[in-house]
Amino acid sequence: MVFSHLLFIYLFLPLLLLAYYIIKNDAYRRVVLVAFSLLFYAWGEPICVFLMIGLVLADYLFGLLIDNTLSRRLRKFWLVVAVAANLGILVVFKYLGFFTETANSIFSASLTVPQIVMPIGISFFTFQSMSYVIDVYRRDTDVQKSFFSLLLYVSFFPQLIAGPIVRYKDIADQLPSRKVDIAKFNDGLFRFSVGLAKKVIIADCCDTVVTALYGMSDVTVLGRWVGALFFTLQLYFDFSGYSDMAIGLGKMFGFGFRENFNYPLISKSATEFWRRWHMSLGTFFRDYVYIPLGGNRHDQWRNIIVVWFLTGMWHGASWNFIIWGLYYAFWLIIEKTFLLKLFKKMPKVISFIVTHLYTLFITVFGFVIFYFDKDVLTNIGYLFGIGVSGGTSLFTNSYILGNIILLAAALVCSTPVAKVAIDWLKSKNALPYPVERILKTVVVIAFIALCTVRLAGNTYSPFIYFRF
Repeated sequence: MVFSHLLFIYLFLPLLLLAYYIIKNDAYRRVVLVAFSLLFYAWGEPICVFLMIGLVLADYLFGLLIDNTLSRRLRKFWLVVAVAANLGILVVFKYLGFFTETANSIFSASLTVPQIVMPIGISFFTFQSMSYVIDVYRRDTDVQKSFFSLLLYVSFFPQLIAGPIVRYKDIADQLPSRKVDIAKFNDGLFRFSVGLAKKVIIADCCDTVVTALYGMSDVTVLGRWVGALFFTLQLYFDFSGYSDMAIGLGKMFGFGFRENFNYPLISKSATEFWRRWHMSLGTFFRDYVYIPLGGNRHDQWRNIIVVWFLTGMWHGASWNFIIWGLYYAFWLIIEKTFLLKLFKKMPKVISFIVTHLYTLFITVFGFVIFYFDKDVLTNIGYLFGIGVSGGTSLFTNSYILGNIILLAAALVCSTPVAKVAIDWLKSKNALPYPVERILKTVVVIAFIALCTVRLAGNTYSPFIYFRF
């Protein structure tokens, strides 16, 4: 089941809200949330739901073992076993086939490639469950004595399948009970509707353009670059839209999740971009890999390469993701070595233009590597006129012009223009709370109505990050 499905919007969510708010007892409310969350996951993965429950049970027991063990060496032993178990499950279900194919290719072997169906969202819920055990070992959080509460933390449906990656210590205090007032609920509903519009109105429309431009038999340089730009926008609105919906749904049930995106397409460097894009993944690798390796203190280049190799691997069992991760490792090293210093020496106006264009270029180019899991080099060559029929064509120009309004709207919506305008109005007391509430209500109704119309006539469109 996905958030952008009429069954979820008009049946699953209303029934859950009804059951949750009729019940006043916190313990029973947790039962309702877990039951509906397991149903949500089992709707698409009826067998794999038991894998997730088993993983949570294992990490629950590991947490108790670590907490009740006084010997530092034995505590570390149980931590290593727990991390190995979590990563082992991830390797078997996500990477075993890829490793086997790679071994066959390198060593001319004939090993049987296992056909294992990858559970949806496995990269997200394994990281969440594993981070709990690590934080218990570090004594960054108290051990959870209730298996049911830990299951709620991992399985809670808004963030279960495509994030954001929620750290246990960030919501541990919210698991026993939460308070939701009408203002918080309304804010959650507004955030959900904005995320839904991002996905259905913008991302899905961009997907249509990407498919058309990349599917043209008449390959042109302009068509490939514009297709790459549309894919960048599609990926941003698809994933940030999901995060908005997850954060909004969390608010509707009293949970406060951290932000996952902060207008990354306005960044002035790759370093800044990755402080704004998929922030929960970035902080995960920073806290659990980069800093333990030494961070900025020693072997910084090595640490960056390791982190970005793993970041690429996390995104998928394919060489293009590994290349994409190392591509960003290269740019981050270049920036930390001299490029950011060079940008600071430029006059402000020139620096503003150069840094934004530079970041947009490497971002769009990087997502070309991200997009193509086959023939990556061929498709990169198309961007620079290698193997294409020309710079552009009449059909390419016509198609791009036909979608120029979509492109302009997506670019504007990827910037904080609306947020800045609203904040300015508030600072001038030109947007009192009752007016703001009315406007948000109108936006919610309009967005949900528009999305309903589009969803009623469209085929199934899963979120891109479901495959990770």
